[in-house]
Amino acid sequence: MSTAAVQTSNLMAWLPLAAMLLAISIFIKWGKQNRHRDTQRLNQLDAALTSIREQLFLVSTESVPERSIVKTIGFVESMSGIEAASDADYQLAEREALLALGKQALSLGANAIVGLRKTNSHYDQAGSQWRVSRVTYSGTAVVMT
Repeated sequence: MSTAAVQTSNLMAWLPLAAMLLAISIFIKWGKQNRHRDTQRLNQLDAALTSIREQLFLVSTESVPERSIVKTIGFVESMSGIEAASDADYQLAEREALLALGKQALSLGANAIVGLRKTNSHYDQAGSQWRVSRVTYSGTAVVMT
């Protein structure tokens, strides 16, 4: 066997390993970018929720001690647009749905939401083996004094 043939066969033996290492490094970098993007989005949603909470009182009870409801606006509900298949996606979906609910209530003239409830709907994603969740928040928009 010639020297060139031996060198080529040695190279071919290492080629699958090199390809696998390259693929692993790409997946690691992709994962870090996604985590960074998710963290940025969570921070944006948290900042927006802080602003909403300064304008809107959110409680899970039907009344608030020492405050009175002067006007009931009505039922409000918001579902996340994110289909959450991971913990990070679920956190994004949860904040997104609550933010949308708060914006909806404020646009109706409410300064509080009473009876705030969170529900999750789980279903199998079409064409996939994964189960995904959507987050829904609901409550009653009111004006309190």
